[in-house]
Order: sequence, then C-alpha cells, then structure tokens
Amino acid sequence: MALQILNQPDDILAKVKATIEAAIEGADVHVSSMSPGHFEIRVISGAFEGLNRVKQQQLVYGAITALMSGDAAPVHAVDRLETLTP
Repeated sequence: MALQILNQPDDILAKVKATIEAAIEGADVHVSSMSPGHFEIRVISGAFEGLNRVKQQQLVYGAITALMSGDAAPVHAVDRLETLTP
C-alpha cells in the first residue's frame, strides 16, 4: 500500500503537537511542515534537564512513534528536531 498523506496538513500538525505535549509534561512544542509527510519539530521542556541530546530526542520520537508507523503513517520523516531546556 502506498503512503497516504492526509489532505489537511494543519490537522496533522495539530496532532503531532498534541501527541508530544501529552507525552512530555510542560512541553512547549512547535511543528511545521515544508512538504507532505515531512516535519520540523522544536520542543522546549524542563523534562530534558540533565539528559543528553540523544535521550531528549528519544523522548520526542517515542511520543510520535504511532504517527510514524504503518502504511498510512501521516509522519514520513522528521527533517529537523530541536530539543531545548527552558
């Protein structure tokens, strides 16, 4: 089955943002997309305090795994992931 991209990217942007916010308490999340299925994500959270960059990014990827899985996954790639502490 071919990759399916939903017609309304704003819905996907909101879903990615909400999914990360639900998984990482107090996260300030910004999501943008330059092309269908490809996203840039910026997350600012105190939960990253004391974690190295890899662990910070693993938290974010762990939050959106379901959105990246399967033939009809709305998230094909994260082209840029920035994780910061407040």
